Amino acid sequence: MFGRMSFQIKTWLLVLVLVSFSLLVIFRYQVLVDNIVNLGIQQNSETMLGGYKSELKNMVDVMASTLAEASQGATSQEQVHQIFERLVKNARFFPDKSGYFFIYKKGGTVFVHPTQPNLEGKNLINLKDPKGTMVIKDLNTVAEHGGGYVTYIWNKPGEGLKPKLSYAKMIPGQPYWIGTGVYIGNIEKKNQQILGTIHKNTNAFLTGLYIVLGVVLLLVIAPLAFLLIRGIVKPIRELTVVADEFSRGKIDLEIPYTDRTDEIGKLANALDRLGRSVKVALSRMKR
Repeated sequence: MFGRMSFQIKTWLLVLVLVSFSLLVIFRYQVLVDNIVNLGIQQNSETMLGGYKSELKNMVDVMASTLAEASQGATSQEQVHQIFERLVKNARFFPDKSGYFFIYKKGGTVFVHPTQPNLEGKNLINLKDPKGTMVIKDLNTVAEHGGGYVTYIWNKPGEGLKPKLSYAKMIPGQPYWIGTGVYIGNIEKKNQQILGTIHKNTNAFLTGLYIVLGVVLLLVIAPLAFLLIRGIVKPIRELTVVADEFSRGKIDLEIPYTDRTDEIGKLANALDRLGRSVKVALSRMKR
């Protein structure tokens, strides 16, 4: 089948294969970049989450020890409340100041809550988040077992319900546990920023690559293919006509392209020699 195709079709087919291969390489490059980006985002999430966990634990450990020492000698629950409230009321952390400490009595009763003091004295052990997580019960449980993390959905002022990671532990020598948390939507926001930057740079690169490929195709490959076809097909057609005329007995023809040094020139010179040989043979036959 391939042998039946004209040289012109074969040349354009070669160009098509070259362009298709280039597009395939670019597509595979895009897939590779996407995979690397996804892996990077995943690792970044794990790194940030690990950093948040370590930070939460350190803050709670330090504050729990501070509260334990400060409340030594307190003779009433009111005194303990005053001490705890004074130490945690104005404590705010993280860039958006969304971090704060909350203190519960073992069993789930709010003892000190800087951002929602109206909840103090209420038992929230049965509080569930929109996904059904028993928020206070789970925090109470991990606190009683030496400290631990709980992930849940909580209202972030001004932004609505957001995923939150909290760490809680018992205050040494007291029937209270202290906790704090971070809205881990910050991780997703950071990931989106990274993803946006990567996509912006990648898209810019790929756009430039497509433009270069298009320019090369239109201004280099297509003209070269055209010149190649014109430089080979046209001479071959003309030399084929000469050979056909030779076969009909017309040997007094001027052979074109004999000045070329490529395969076309070799073919033209071969036809020229053939023509001269035929002339000599016919001359001898006439004698």
